Amino acid sequence: MRWRERRSSPSMTMKKICLSFWLAILTAIFCGKADAVTHDWAADPLKEVKINTVAFRGWLPDTTKPLSGVLVLIPGRHGDGRGMADDLRWQKLATDLDFAILACQFSNGEPFPYQNDARGEVSKCINAAVEHLGELAGKPELKKAPLAFWGVSAGSNVSSRYCVFFPERVAAFASSTGTCGPGGETSAKTMEIPMLFAIGGTDKPDWVKSSRENAERGQGKAPWTVALQKTQGHGVGKSMDVIVPFLLATVKQRLGVASPSQSPPSIFKSELPNIGSSSQPASSQQKTLKKLSLQSGWLGNPDTYDVAAYAGYKGSKSKAIWLPDEPTALAWQTYLREP
Repeated sequence: MRWRERRSSPSMTMKKICLSFWLAILTAIFCGKADAVTHDWAADPLKEVKINTVAFRGWLPDTTKPLSGVLVLIPGRHGDGRGMADDLRWQKLATDLDFAILACQFSNGEPFPYQNDARGEVSKCINAAVEHLGELAGKPELKKAPLAFWGVSAGSNVSSRYCVFFPERVAAFASSTGTCGPGGETSAKTMEIPMLFAIGGTDKPDWVKSSRENAERGQGKAPWTVALQKTQGHGVGKSMDVIVPFLLATVKQRLGVASPSQSPPSIFKSELPNIGSSSQPASSQQKTLKKLSLQSGWLGNPDTYDVAAYAGYKGSKSKAIWLPDEPTALAWQTYLREP
């Protein structure tokens, strides 16, 4: 895979260098931490899936610690999603997780082969882009780091295909009005991935049907969450209100730094483990993601949207919607009750 870096003009570069120098000095003096960093680059076309424009924007939080993973953001069909790396809400989530961001563009080509990604060409390109981001940023730990995915529409379909090809690397996946899920190739490892399917009730009927069928395949068996908002159509809508807490909770749980029943630590005890800390060389570490227990989460009633901790849920557990923790459960409830 060849990369083409985006470069500024010499005059602009000098101005940026001078500005960055003084900002770095002031930050070091007053904050004691590094600046957030952004990288842009383009890749070769993906010939097998007939996509001619492939480009990425990587964003890294202002920390000198090793990073724990990468948040991969994929837009709708043929969209340029690189601007999502500049979105403060995504940056806040990435910072809270000690994650970098990889925002993607797959455009200028045929609409469906890249979504189906029959032989994993797009998924392998994402792996190569994550590794390249680590090289650009001097973060070798990213080469094998866990990934969390969010996609909307076609971007959701691309993300779900990655979950089929590389399930052991996916910490969590959230979808806004995707038209399908992992499909019939759902392996046991893919079923371990926490997934959130935000579905718009007024979307195209066949898309709603296929989305629900795919999402409900894991009901009662996998840490999968269905959020069917009856008045929403196709698009992001307000789904971010439940997606952000879902990803925050599930990624932390999968990395082993939080659990739904964990009590707040005493101020007299040692601090909670840092997500980014490691006693091993960052470049050689392969993180094993924890399998979540459904009984440690919460459940929601798909008709009334009432929620409760798993043990205290009064309705049918087999028909309930799984939720990773209380903040996500309350966000799910609010999202679905909105007119």
